[in-house]
Amino acid sequence: MFSFNGLRDKFGEKLILETASFTDYFRDASEINFKAPAIIFPDSETEVVEIINYCRENGLPIVFRGAGTGYTGGAVPVPKGLVLSLEHLRKLEMYAEHKRAFCGPGIITIDLMKAAEKLNLFYPPDPASYDESTLGGNVAECAGGLHCKKYGVTKDYIIGLRAVTIDGDIIKTGVYSDNDLFDLSGVIIGSEGLLAAVTEIAVRLIDLPRFGPTILAAFGQPEDAARTVAEITRRGLVPAVMEYMDDDAVVCSNNYEKSIEIDNARAILLFETSGDNCIDEADQIENICRQFRANYLKRENDREKAEILWKIRRNLSKAVKETARHKISEDVCVPPSRLPELVAFVSDLNDELPVRVNSYGHAGDGNLHVNFLAESDSEEELAVIDAAVRRLFDKTLCLGGTLTGEHGIGLTKRAFLNLEFTPPTIESMKRIKAVFDPHGLLNPGKMFATS
Repeated sequence: MFSFNGLRDKFGEKLILETASFTDYFRDASEINFKAPAIIFPDSETEVVEIINYCRENGLPIVFRGAGTGYTGGAVPVPKGLVLSLEHLRKLEMYAEHKRAFCGPGIITIDLMKAAEKLNLFYPPDPASYDESTLGGNVAECAGGLHCKKYGVTKDYIIGLRAVTIDGDIIKTGVYSDNDLFDLSGVIIGSEGLLAAVTEIAVRLIDLPRFGPTILAAFGQPEDAARTVAEITRRGLVPAVMEYMDDDAVVCSNNYEKSIEIDNARAILLFETSGDNCIDEADQIENICRQFRANYLKRENDREKAEILWKIRRNLSKAVKETARHKISEDVCVPPSRLPELVAFVSDLNDELPVRVNSYGHAGDGNLHVNFLAESDSEEELAVIDAAVRRLFDKTLCLGGTLTGEHGIGLTKRAFLNLEFTPPTIESMKRIKAVFDPHGLLNPGKMFATS
């Protein structure tokens, strides 16, 4: 019989055993739900070490958790396991002269961004959940965001990590270490909580760029919007942001919070330009949109007013989720030149299937979030979606893409891992997991399908 008595004696009210009123900790955005046997909220790295040592000595599984905004079940509790929330580790130290910050994993992404901007600096990775997601969660999934095409994703800004292993040892990488021969940061980033508990994150910052206008372009056909993206990429233009939304996604967003009314729009692109040539770049983008039959163009030079336009995109995840009983979201990614084919495929799925399908995403790097919306709990409806997801994955791989742009594998995609990776590659991943976690106590059952 597993027991948390030792943790209760040591940590008191920081350990929650009566978890019925903590239902938010039973799930993440995937909607997979499992009651947490116990939840603990350490306030320091030292306490994290003590908790992990206890769990190792007593054979108790651990699931690390940030804000629970992930889409693949990575933060969902496991049987007889402890949910170890890192949300109280909120260190935030800014060093403008060195253009870096030292952060706890519980820092909310937007708080780091705002702190940087006060110093005329910029932290670019900004997932759509940036006002909720934690930096630790961003590290676990190697999150991207709206600015990822031009400025990169989370891993491009991590310059060091502190992390606690299952043995209770502290790993120091990058700026925390005098001799980082192996890139252990690169191993831990994107490992979805399978290897260690990240307790501190050092990030690099860049100079706050000059931002140009925001451009909204609407199209009568989704393929025209996708061809616009492909042409912008072909010409070597790299806007700071280039986001795609199909018509049903825009309807969902406007139903959630009215932003702008556009007639006859089957797809929308949103752009933001930055840098010394941002105005010229905006002019070129508008011309390309017209070339590919944009039927509506709006240019907003005032950044505060432009936030009205950005609400259409920022609200999408919550808006789509409120539309149906179940939202199954897949974040596939293809080369931008193949985006028109993927968009056409998703449009055909929506026409063909008896369930609603919509899409939006980071068009600049071909990352499309495809949402399958179920109106009921019927097995028939969910079976249709399961089959459609497999077809989507097959099409994505045929187009030279990947099954996950930024949401990870977790529980929801573990059965499909072998579609993208060869058996030797998967075996190497498992060996790395075994080196870090020989007893299989860290986030067990995630990423790798159980046999």
